[in-house]
Amino acid sequence: MSAPPAAGPEDARQRRALRRDTALTASGQLAAVVSALAVTLVGARVLTTDQFGALSWALAWLTFLAVLAQVGLTQVATIAFAQQGRRSHPLLARRLLAALAVGVLLTAALWQGAVGPATAAAGSPSEVYRPLVVVVTLWLPVAALGPVLVNVLRARDRFGLALAFGEHVRRVVLVVVLLVTATGAASASAARTALAWTAALESAVYVVGLVVLVRLLGRAHVGRHAVGRPAADGPEEAPAPGALLRSGGTFAVATLASVTVPQAGVWLLAVVAPAEEVAEFSVAVRIAVLVAVPTAIGMRTLAPRIAAAAGSGRLAALQEPVRRFAVWSTAVTALAVAVLAAAGQVLLPAVFGAEYRDAFAPALVMCAGVLVNAWTGPCSVVLSHAGRQRVVAVSALVCALSFAGLATWWGATWGGTGVAAAAAVAMAGRNVLLARAARQTLGIRTIALPARRVD
Repeated sequence: MSAPPAAGPEDARQRRALRRDTALTASGQLAAVVSALAVTLVGARVLTTDQFGALSWALAWLTFLAVLAQVGLTQVATIAFAQQGRRSHPLLARRLLAALAVGVLLTAALWQGAVGPATAAAGSPSEVYRPLVVVVTLWLPVAALGPVLVNVLRARDRFGLALAFGEHVRRVVLVVVLLVTATGAASASAARTALAWTAALESAVYVVGLVVLVRLLGRAHVGRHAVGRPAADGPEEAPAPGALLRSGGTFAVATLASVTVPQAGVWLLAVVAPAEEVAEFSVAVRIAVLVAVPTAIGMRTLAPRIAAAAGSGRLAALQEPVRRFAVWSTAVTALAVAVLAAAGQVLLPAVFGAEYRDAFAPALVMCAGVLVNAWTGPCSVVLSHAGRQRVVAVSALVCALSFAGLATWWGATWGGTGVAAAAAVAMAGRNVLLARAARQTLGIRTIALPARRVD
C-alpha cells in the first residue's frame, strides 16, 4: 500500500473542506437529535402514555419501512454520484427516482395489505394502533425520498443544502403540530391527527427539495462534484433503474438488519407489554441515539469521500482522517455516557416526567454499546463504500439474528433493560468484527488508537 501524498496546497484545501463539511454535518445531526428529543419530550408531556406509545410505534415502523422502500438506494446514490462524471448526473437522478418509486410502491402495498393490519391487531390494545396504519402508508413516499435526496446533495458537495433537508424536518414539523393539535384534539385521536398533518407538511417541504435538486443538476457544467475528486467531463452512461435496484440489494439487507436493532425492541414490547412500557423504551432509544451523534457525524461526512477515494484508488489517504474521527467521537461519547451514568436518574424524570424514571437503566445499557461503536470508528461505511458491501450485509444479518435471540431471552427476564442489553451486545460485537475486517481487507485502521509510526 502506497503512502499518502506529501502535504501541499491541495492537501490543505482538502482539510479545510473536511472541517467545513464536518461542521455542517454536525449541525444537521445535532438538529436531528435535538428535534427527536423534542418529539419525545413534547409527546410524553402532551399525550397520554398509551397515545405516546402508539406514536412511537408508528414512527418506528415508518423508519423501518422507509429503509425497505429505499432498497439500498441511499448508499447507491452516494457512490454513483461521487464516482460518475458530472454530465451523467441529471440522467442518473431521474433513474434513481424511478427505481425509488418501485421500492415505495411495493413496500406500501406490503404494509397496507398485510404487515400493517397484522401488527396493529397484535398490539396491546389493538385499537390504539389500527388507525395509524393508513397514515404510515401515506407518509412512506416522502420518508423514503428524504435520505436519498440528502445523500445526492452531499455527493455533489452540497453539505449546506443537505442540512436544509435533513432528518430534523420531520421532527420539527411534528413538534409544532403536536403542540397545536394536542390542545384541541381528543386524546383518542391526538396521535393520528398529529401524524397526518406532519406527513402532509413534510411532503410539501420535499417537493421544494426536488425542485432545488433539479435546478442544481441542470447546471451540471458549473456544479461541484464528488468531494475531493475532479469531475470527468466526458459522457458517461448512468445505470438503468433495474441496475440501481440490483446494486442496492446488498445495501438494503445490511441497512434493514441494522435498523432492526434496537427499533425491533419497540415492536416486541408493543406485543408483550402495555403501551406505557413501549413509551419508556422509546425514551431510552432516543437517548442512545443522542449519544451516538459523534459517530454518525463522522460516518456521514466521510461517506462520499470514501466512495470517491475508492473509485480513484486513493483510499489509503483517508486512513488518518478516519482514525481522527474515531478518536474524537470516542472521547465525546465517553463523556456523554459518564454524564448519563452520574445524573440520568435525576435528569430523566425531570425532563420527561416521573413516569419515565424506569427509562434510565435501558438507556445506560444501550449507551455502553454506543461507546464501543464509537471506539471502532466508521468501519461499516469504510467497507460498504469501498466495495465490501457483502461483508457489511452478512455482519448486519448476524447482528439482527443475535439481537432477536438475546432480546427474546433477556427481555422475558428483565423487560426493557434486557432488550437494551441485547441491542448493545449485538451492535458492539458487529462493529468490532467490522473494524477487524476493514484492517484485513482494505488496510484501513478505523479504531480509536494512536497512529502507528512508519520509519
